[in-house]
Amino acid sequence: MGEFKIKVARIEAAAPNEKGDRVQITFEVEREPLVFQIPILLEMKEFDDTEMVQVAKNELHRTFDELTNQTEKWTLSVEDVQQLSNISLRPKT
Repeated sequence: MGEFKIKVARIEAAAPNEKGDRVQITFEVEREPLVFQIPILLEMKEFDDTEMVQVAKNELHRTFDELTNQTEKWTLSVEDVQQLSNISLRPKT
């Protein structure tokens, strides 16, 4: 498998909340045939665009790290996958 290509797709103002103005930085993640976007919402503080992107990258990493931890128990070994393939009820083509 190749590496994922991750880029900033857009930066735009988001609806403010009780803490004030917010910005949404949307990342596009691509590794053919998979392409998806992930919006990261940040509260606007004393950050310029470059600093906001750095903070959003950190949040994106934390999101995937948390997702990895939550799905750890879903991991299958090569043998598990093979065993599931062998018991499949679908007709073989």
